[in-house]
Amino acid sequence: AKISHVKRRVHYNELTSYAKSELEEILKVVVTEQEDRFVHFFNNARPISIRSHQLELLPGIGKKLMKELLAEREKKPFENFHDIQERVGSVPDPVHMLVKRILAELNEEDRYKVFVR
Repeated sequence: AKISHVKRRVHYNELTSYAKSELEEILKVVVTEQEDRFVHFFNNARPISIRSHQLELLPGIGKKLMKELLAEREKKPFENFHDIQERVGSVPDPVHMLVKRILAELNEEDRYKVFVR
């Protein structure tokens, strides 16, 4: 079925508990299906300020891991999620990190929005 129009945006806190519970699984599917878009983020993430970087917004990525990711992408851009995990062994599951970040943005837990408007 095709969507004819959208009335308004629904905020995370307006979702039912069932919708919230399903959201994580749906986001996993979306992130996996749009892998190129999210790998592009890893390849093109930039500093936010002098002290922080967009990559550090992902849960599980601190200064040390960010530096490893930047060094590897400088050698050669990442091709897919598997490539990221293979070349930077200490990286947690990229799909899981991205889903957690998107959920945090939807829940308005952070002032920086990378994936959500």
